[in-house]
Amino acid sequence: MQTDYYVIECAPNNSHPLLDIDEVVGLGRPAPLVISQPLQLRLGAPVPRNPVMVDHHALPQPVFSSRIVEALEPLGLYCVQFVPADVKVKQDDVRRYWVLHVYNEIPCVDRQRSVLSIDDEDGRVMGIDALVLDERVLERIPLERRLLFVLEESISTYLFHSSVVERVLALAPPPEGLRFIRVDRWNDSAGFQAGPPAERS
Repeated sequence: MQTDYYVIECAPNNSHPLLDIDEVVGLGRPAPLVISQPLQLRLGAPVPRNPVMVDHHALPQPVFSSRIVEALEPLGLYCVQFVPADVKVKQDDVRRYWVLHVYNEIPCVDRQRSVLSIDDEDGRVMGIDALVLDERVLERIPLERRLLFVLEESISTYLFHSSVVERVLALAPPPEGLRFIRVDRWNDSAGFQAGPPAERS
C-alpha cells in the first residue's frame, strides 16, 4: 500500500508561474467551499518574463486545467471539489482553471517510521524528510474514500492513489506542469528536484 500513493508536485520550470489570490475563501478548511462566482487568480511573484501556462500550477493548492478536471470528475472522488477560477495571465488574457479543494483529511502518518520535524510545544508536523504511511489506518478506510486525500498532519500534502495518477497521465498529449512522486521516494523538498512526471518501480 505504501507504493500505491503518489504526492503531486509542480514540474521544476521557471517559465511556469505560481499563482496567487487576494481573496480569503477558506480553501484550507475541511468543508466544501461555497462561492457565487469563479475565484479570481493572478500570476504570483516572481512572475516569469514569458510565463507558460500548463495543466498544473500551484496556489499553493493544486490548480488544474479543464482537461485534467474532465478526466477526474467521473471518478466522483470523495470529499474533493473542483473550484472554478479565472486566472489573469495578462490584461486581455484570462483563462479558466480549477482549484483542487480536498477536504478529505486522513491522519495516517506513521510517526515511528517517518522522519519528521515536530514542533516541541504542540507536536505538530512542521516538515517531512521521509514519509511512511500507517497502513493500518488506511486499511480501515474503503478504497473509494481514499483515492485522493490530504494528510491531516500536513494538509499541504496531497496523496493520489496510483489509479488516479494513471488516469491523469493517460491524457494525450501528456499533461504538463506536474510530477507525481511515489510516497517512498518523496520528501518536502522533492518539488525542487528534477525528475520524470511520475516515478514508478
